[in-house]
Amino acid sequence: MTKHNKIFYYFYKLSLSTLFFVFIFCLLNLQTSLSFFLIFEISTPSLISIMIYLYIVKFNLNPSNIILLLTGFLHDIMIGNNVGTTSIFLLLFKYFTYSIILEKINKKNQEDWIYFTIIFIFSFVIVLLFNLIINFSIPELSPIFFHVGITLILYPIINTSINLFSFVSRLIKS
Repeated sequence: MTKHNKIFYYFYKLSLSTLFFVFIFCLLNLQTSLSFFLIFEISTPSLISIMIYLYIVKFNLNPSNIILLLTGFLHDIMIGNNVGTTSIFLLLFKYFTYSIILEKINKKNQEDWIYFTIIFIFSFVIVLLFNLIINFSIPELSPIFFHVGITLILYPIINTSINLFSFVSRLIKS
């Protein structure tokens, strides 16, 4: 009896991991395809960082390091980026999110945007410095500021949308 329960448990974990991988990979491709719109022609927002943060903080789920690493490598190969930079960003983002969550246990949700901002900027600056060392050139700053700014503007909108959806679903259930 317990052997069957373990098999179902492992199958459940594998299916969750596979579903998360597909979701993250599709989200990265959606993020890349946003560059075809005129407003995001300069740079696209980092939807992946918003979703990973919400995945960890709101849903209390732990994304696998291997899935984040594999997704980042595949994305870098597909778009022709320096191989490993997206993986490093995703893993740093996860690490910083978990380190801030440990301090955040007794804090209120009103500071959520500040925590996201700190985590996103730290992760982004580290990857930017890594790219500077690899490429030996300073990139143009306007797309970088646009990328950071539009991501920080979209976070409260997406967070509020998820809160509203959760509120409506709880209202319908009761």
